[in-house]
Parts: sequence; C-alpha cells; structure tokens
Amino acid sequence: MNSFTYPRTFWIMCMGAMSFFLSFSILLPELPNALRELGGSDYVGWIIPAFSVSALIARPISGWITDNMGRRWTMIGGCLFCILAGGFYPLATTAMGFLLIRILHGFSTGLTPTGFVSYTADIVDESHRGRAMAWQGFFNNVGTSLGYAFGAVIALHLGMQNLYYTSILFALLACILFLYLPETMAKNNRRTFRFDLASLFYWPAWKPSVIMFLVCISLGSILTVMPDFTVGLGYSNKGLFLSLYITSSLIFRLVSGKISDRLGRPWSTAIGSGTQVLSMGLLLFIATHQDLYSSKIEPNQLLVWYAASAILYGIGQGFNAPSLFAWASDTANIEHRGRALAMLFIFLELGIIFGGLVANFFLDKTWDYVGIFAFSGIAFLLAFGYSILCIVDNKKVH
Repeated sequence: MNSFTYPRTFWIMCMGAMSFFLSFSILLPELPNALRELGGSDYVGWIIPAFSVSALIARPISGWITDNMGRRWTMIGGCLFCILAGGFYPLATTAMGFLLIRILHGFSTGLTPTGFVSYTADIVDESHRGRAMAWQGFFNNVGTSLGYAFGAVIALHLGMQNLYYTSILFALLACILFLYLPETMAKNNRRTFRFDLASLFYWPAWKPSVIMFLVCISLGSILTVMPDFTVGLGYSNKGLFLSLYITSSLIFRLVSGKISDRLGRPWSTAIGSGTQVLSMGLLLFIATHQDLYSSKIEPNQLLVWYAASAILYGIGQGFNAPSLFAWASDTANIEHRGRALAMLFIFLELGIIFGGLVANFFLDKTWDYVGIFAFSGIAFLLAFGYSILCIVDNKKVH
C-alpha cells in the first residue's frame, strides 16, 4: 500500500500528532534550568516522573472516553491540558507549584495518543495497520526531534516565557487539526458516563502490553542516564545517543511496518527486542571496560561502538512500537479499541516509571551504569523470548 492510498484524514491526523508532540517536547531541554531557578535543584529528577504518573492515571480513563464519547474528544482534551500547562508555567513561583503544573501537563499524553492511535486503527484496514502505525510513529518522532532541537534555541534567543507561548501555539494547531477530522465512532455506539472499574481495562490486549512493559523499562533508565554517560566518555554533545537512536528509529519504522503486516506482529517485536539486546550488550561492554580506553582503544573506535549501540537501539524501537500498537488494535473491534490501546499505554507508562526506579537504585550502588545496562538487557531478552513463544503459538493455531 503506497502512501497516496491512505485517506486524507490520516495525514491530517499525523500532522496534528506531530504538532502535539512538538508542543510538549519543545519544553523538555529547558525545564531543568527553569526548576533550578525556582530553587528546585533537588527535584529535577521528578520532572519526568511527575509527568508520567499523571499520564498513567489518565490512560484507562482515556480508553473509556475514546470508546464511549469518541476519538476526537480524547485528542482535543489532551491538547487543552497542553494549552493550560503552557499558560501556567510562567506563573509558577515555587518548585512545588512547578511540579504540580508538570502533573497537570502529564494528563495531555495520557489522553491524546489514545485518541489518535485509535483513529488510525479505525480508518486503515488491518492488513496495512502496521505500516500506518509506522507512519504515525514517524510523525510523532519528527515532532519530538524538532522539539528537542529548537527548544533550547528559542529559550536562548527569545526567553523562557516565549518558549512557553510557542508550546501553546503548537498545541492550538494540533487542536485545530483534530477538530477538522470527522468522528469515526458512530453516535449509536456512544454511551453515557457510568463509572465501572472493570470497563477501564481491556485484558485481551495483555500480550502486546507485557512486551511493551519490558521494552519500555529502558526508556525510564537508560535514556535518563545517557547524557551523563556520554559526557563521561568524553563527548560534549549530551544528546548524541538520543539523536542517533531517533534517526535510526525514523528510518526503520517504514520498513518494520511492512514486516509486521506480512509476517505478523510477534515477528516484528522479536526482531526489535533482539536488536536491542545487542545494543545493551555493546553498552555493557563499554561500561565494564571504560577505564581501559585511554591506553588500549582509539577514541574513534569507541565512537563506532557507541554509535552502533544507539543505532541498534533505534532499530529496535522502530520495529517494536508500530507492531505493538497494531497488535493491540488487532485484539479489539471499533467499540473496544480505545480501551485496548489505553491498556498498552498503561503498560508503557509502568515500564518507564519502573525503569526510572531501577536507574535510581543502581546509581546509588557501585554497579551504576553496568547494572542499568544489564537490567535493561535482561528485560529486552525476556521480550525477545516471549515474542518467539507467540510466534510458535501462532503457528500451532494455524
């Protein structure tokens, strides 16, 4: 299926998703300094967890809203939280007030992605869903990359207040694009609000959710410590690993979607998690032999290994993410798809939070980076093994 055969609404939705991701990622490079200026140096480590915890709380609710009120409600609702947070950041006068705004901001990612991933699954046939998710992930990552690239530049030349206003503008643009989309959930399928804890979760999507949890542990641990690890190796660019990993992820997403659609979702996650095991192996080797480099290994050779680990990590992400979203979508019909994807996002947030706790634990020990890389490698190995089991089970069924 070539790109021109996708519905026009798909590309509008992708542009809205890119603008949404840009709106909150553009702030991330400068938030630590903003918190320090408010006297919150001891709380910089809470910038991401505060955001993730509220996103986790919103995930099951977002699934219910998506399935019972419509996809657009969830997408637009998340954008409104971005707009509110962008307006409140300049008003913060204390570190605690700043972190409360971070919690408010986190509800945005707990809502909007559930809506637009469900929307994609609604308008694209199952046989091409992997490729559609790959394209959507491509736009999401472009938004994130642009945010990282330009956030610091805007803050430097225009100031933090204008950076917050820029974030609001991108959230508004996303909201306008989402408002343009026709709703895919039929009115006769929508239900009035009735709180039921069981209805917030969708257990048939547990297989991709388990794999999502395992592969996201590294997002909470490795990517948190990579800036310091990179500087410790003698490279001044703190974002080197992140840049290489995102670039390779963008490239391989378009390939992985076709493999996912043709061979099946577990095949794609097996390739992705297996590649990330290799990535962790390289980082583990670098960490355990770090003291030997100055006399035994050329700096350029070290850079090759470091870059290879980042590229392999990105390839793995490029295979895992589209397939897991497509897999969760496959487990549900249109009436339950929002809850199925919310279930996947819940395990994504749990993996990130758990990974962050793992990083904090090992950084207090003598193992530090070795322990973090080894633990993430074990998690990827478990994801690889479980993907193989799913491939075997699928063969038995067919």
